[in-house]
Amino acid sequence: MAEENQKHIILATSDNDEKKIIRREVEKQRRTHMSILCASLRSSLPFELIKGKRSTSDHIGEAVNYIQILKEKINALQVKRDRLKQMVNSSSVETGIEPDHSGALVKCVNINPIPGGVEISICSGFEEGSSSPLSELMEILLQEGCDVVSCVSTHANGRIFHTIKSEVEELTRLDLAKLQLKLDHAILLSR
Repeated sequence: MAEENQKHIILATSDNDEKKIIRREVEKQRRTHMSILCASLRSSLPFELIKGKRSTSDHIGEAVNYIQILKEKINALQVKRDRLKQMVNSSSVETGIEPDHSGALVKCVNINPIPGGVEISICSGFEEGSSSPLSELMEILLQEGCDVVSCVSTHANGRIFHTIKSEVEELTRLDLAKLQLKLDHAILLSR
């Protein structure tokens, strides 16, 4: 009978040891997995946020702050997108021009060749403070080889219109499509 009790105690002890070993192994795998996840999180953050911070809790705190900053940027971009959509819709209603179905905006820049140069008409603003700085537009014209002769700006219906006349030595060397694209891009970025 004493032998049976000893066998039972040995079996019970070995069962406990096995459970402890399994628990230890599971915990080791959990820590390894958490370490990998923390390293992945750390690598996703900008270096400036984690510089000088060593603890995982600091990294997680900075990740939370960074996510909040990204959410604010997303919200600001959504507002800007909605405003652009509204401008397109109001432009198409007022001018009778439909935007194309690719989602592009109605043209804000018209370039017309004239003798000795080009005349550029630009609708650059839809509300106070949203117009593209005229100096940026002039800089683009100079980069493309246009010498500005005159510029007239007009405010009408809450919009700003610029008519720019410029001289070009050789009109055939001026890429009008490229110029239009650059001006459109500058105007859209300023909104």
